[in-house]
Amino acid sequence: MPFQLWNWAQFIGAPQAEMDAWRNRDIQSEIAAFCDMPVYVQNDATAACGAELVFGTGERPKDFLYFYIGYFVGGGVVLNGQLFTGRTGNAGALGSMPVPGPDGKMHQLINVASMASLEAYVIAAGDSADQLWETPPDWHVNPLVLSRWLSEVAEGLAHATLAAAAVIDFSAVLIDGWMPAAVRATLTTRTRAALARLDTAGIEPPQIREGTVGDQARSLGAASVPLSQRYLIDQNAMLKDA
Repeated sequence: MPFQLWNWAQFIGAPQAEMDAWRNRDIQSEIAAFCDMPVYVQNDATAACGAELVFGTGERPKDFLYFYIGYFVGGGVVLNGQLFTGRTGNAGALGSMPVPGPDGKMHQLINVASMASLEAYVIAAGDSADQLWETPPDWHVNPLVLSRWLSEVAEGLAHATLAAAAVIDFSAVLIDGWMPAAVRATLTTRTRAALARLDTAGIEPPQIREGTVGDQARSLGAASVPLSQRYLIDQNAMLKDA
């Protein structure tokens, strides 16, 4: 599930008071109260990153940054071949990274690289955005609208990638999301080109690659959490104990 839901009320059109009700809820304990099985809570984009790590195909680097484009953009971090969630479980909160927006001002990446923006553009063009959420994704979006959105997302991802690469020497960045494979391929190509236009002096730019799991990465990642928690060595547990 997305973390800190109360911070995004203005983006989803929900009353702030209703979103604030999530602030002090212990969802894990509430579900565990009527469920006999172990209950795990993980950020949805982090879970998608875990799916890429567990179920992804092809060669995967030991260290990579992962972007998942859903209604909100999010992501995850893989270090030494393991999903790194950090002290509070919120590592890879890439949607909160500051990046330049289309207006030249600084915005959080969530304002620039989310499907919420595409939905708004589609509606503003007089079309229905319902198709964006069909399963599997099969978009029929005005090409000009889609191209505008892809360019804005690519610029945002490129700036976020550069900032992250200045902190950790990632060998690759993987891009996936709730989108058709052809759209993902175009977004990856545009992000690669946008990164090439930035000043990378002093930084070894990571490879920009497509994710391989696709639109169901979040649900597959969530399904893999119990297995990962039970059978894989968790460096995050060692970090929390410290």
